[in-house]
Amino acid sequence: MKRFIELMRAPGIYVRMLYVALVFFILSWIHYGNISTSIYYSVLCVALMQIGYVGGVLFLIWKEERDRRAR
Repeated sequence: MKRFIELMRAPGIYVRMLYVALVFFILSWIHYGNISTSIYYSVLCVALMQIGYVGGVLFLIWKEERDRRAR
């Protein structure tokens, strides 16, 4: 769990999301050969990663609250 918390820290997570989106853009550009389609899928990828990030943060908040009530 400690590793998950370290990975979810704000500055680093956005840099990793940017790298993933860039790699996704390059791979989709190679696959589709169309820049507009690649941008569309890359923006969709970033949106899905943001949803996952918010879900992870909500999970951490829920787990912290549960642990506080258990004490």
